[in-house]
Amino acid sequence: LMPLMLERKLGFGRLLFIGTPITDHLDVLARESWEDRVAEAGIRALGQIGSWRVADLQEVRPEAVAWGIFRGWNRPRIYTRQSSCPTVIAKPWEELIKSLSRNERRIARQTLRRAKEDGVCCALASQGGTEQAARTWLALHRGYWRERGINPEHLTSRFGSHMVAAATRLWATESGGIYEFLRGEEVVASDFVLVGRQYVGSYLANANEYGRRRFQIHSLFMRNWINVALERGIPEVNMLRGEFRQKLRWDPRIVPNHRIILGRGWVSLIPYGGYHLLRSRVARYIKSERTPQWVKNAIARLKMLLPI
Repeated sequence: LMPLMLERKLGFGRLLFIGTPITDHLDVLARESWEDRVAEAGIRALGQIGSWRVADLQEVRPEAVAWGIFRGWNRPRIYTRQSSCPTVIAKPWEELIKSLSRNERRIARQTLRRAKEDGVCCALASQGGTEQAARTWLALHRGYWRERGINPEHLTSRFGSHMVAAATRLWATESGGIYEFLRGEEVVASDFVLVGRQYVGSYLANANEYGRRRFQIHSLFMRNWINVALERGIPEVNMLRGEFRQKLRWDPRIVPNHRIILGRGWVSLIPYGGYHLLRSRVARYIKSERTPQWVKNAIARLKMLLPI
């Protein structure tokens, strides 16, 4: 299954994965051991689809099936780094926190002690309770981020309906669900966890005011991700897109997502692909520790005027 949609702007058609740009990992879906045959079929299908100039396949993991299509594409093609996903090897908690500084280890242990003192326990919402748990999770997410620059899509009714349905179906296939941190009947924090063959990941995790004030909440979430991974024999915890401080303090391995751009011809690919190559390099330059602060400030001001 190659889940694509066609977007047209000013007569320019581009193929995108359904879920672009709000999904952390996108790909062609293929039965295990059928990846090469699926890639060959995908190449043929793209050649038969009309009305597009570029196929812009975003957030592609290093092991994605889409790379087979890229390698077999005999027309113009480019790829560029798009985002990064910090990952850590699943290991016992005390071994994991050795990567933290002395002060951060103290804070992480203090968080777990406080949670125990307060009677906070973590549990996967049951099949019958998943729908309500998903609505509670959504309310916590919207409440916290509404005034802090929330993705507008996350405020729509279709996003809410999708997340409720996704949580229910993931529970049924043992592929994830809503983990709630409960103090009595109060939901202190809620985490939408994804469980795959290669990693355990958190799509979005939220906490109420008490949880954020009382705990270093990311330590509670990380402890649960590690527990889920170890219980199910899954090798890694993937913190998904974004190199944020609370993720980087766990000394993670940074796994890149790439953007694959396929063209029907060079006339379409050169301006479109060139723009995204330049944009990717500018983004990496901004994040580099070697970039002078005055340059970062100037680019930040420019971004307010021009979306680069």
